[in-house]
Amino acid sequence: MDTSRSSDSIDLSVAFVRLIKVLRNNLLTIIIVVALSLALGVGYYWLVPRTYESKMIIQSDILSESYALKMAENLETHIKDKDYDFLSSKLNLTVDEASHLKEFKTVSALTPMSQQMPEKEKIVVVISVRIQDNAILPKIQAGIIDYFSNNQYVKKRVEEKRKKFEGLIASIEYQIKMIDTLKTKIIDGKFAGAKIGGVAIMDVAGLYGVTANLYEKKYDFMLELATVESVQVIEDFTPYGKPVWPKLSIVLPSSLMFAALVLFALISYSSLKGQINQ
Repeated sequence: MDTSRSSDSIDLSVAFVRLIKVLRNNLLTIIIVVALSLALGVGYYWLVPRTYESKMIIQSDILSESYALKMAENLETHIKDKDYDFLSSKLNLTVDEASHLKEFKTVSALTPMSQQMPEKEKIVVVISVRIQDNAILPKIQAGIIDYFSNNQYVKKRVEEKRKKFEGLIASIEYQIKMIDTLKTKIIDGKFAGAKIGGVAIMDVAGLYGVTANLYEKKYDFMLELATVESVQVIEDFTPYGKPVWPKLSIVLPSSLMFAALVLFALISYSSLKGQINQ
C-alpha cells in the first residue's frame, strides 16, 4: 500500500517537473500568444457595435396570445435571414434602421396558473428587442403596433367589435330617449294609473332609476368602444445605456480559452516534432 502511494507521489512530482520545464521552455511563446489573444479580445470589445435590449408590454382582447407569438416568430425569422427589406416594410423603418434590429422575441406575461385560462383571456405579452441603436426604439414601437394591428384577421375582428358596441350604444340612446319622452308625458298627466313592466307610470322616480342604469351601461359600452383597438401599450420600450453585448466578463475569459487552445496545439506540435527528430 505504501509502495503504491509512493509511486503515485513520484508520478505526480515527475509530471509537475515536466510541466514546469515545458512552461519554462515555451515562456516567450506563452507570453506572445496570451498577449495577442487578449489584444484581439479587447479590440473586438471596442470595435464591435454595441447591442442593447429593451422590453415593452402590450395588451389585446382581439389578438390572441398564440397568434401574437406566431407573428413574432415570423419577424424573428426574417431578422435571422437579414431580410431588411421585409422588416422595413412591415415595421415602417428604413432599410438602414431595420439592419440595427438583431432580435425580436415575444413571451407571455401571464402566470403559469393563468396560462390555463381560455385563449380569449390571454391578452398580455412582453415584447423584447435587441438593437444596435437606441434612437430608433420609438419608431420600432410604432412599427410593431402597426404590424400587429394591420393584420387582415385582426382588422376584421376590430371592425366587428366596433360595430357591435356602436349598435349597443345606439340602442341604449334610443331607450333613454323613449323614457325621457315618457317622463314628460307623465309629468303632463297623460298616463295616470297605468303600469309598464311592473313600474307604475306615475312613479317618475323609478323611471329615473331605469335611466341611470341605462346611462351606466352606455358608459361601459363607450369605454369598450374607446379601447377596441387591437393592441394597447401597457409599458413602452425604455432605452438602456448599458449594452447586453459585448461584455468584458465574457470576452476576456473567451480570449484566454482561445490562447490556451492555441498554446496546447503549438506545444503539442513542438513536442511531436522533437520526438520525430530524435
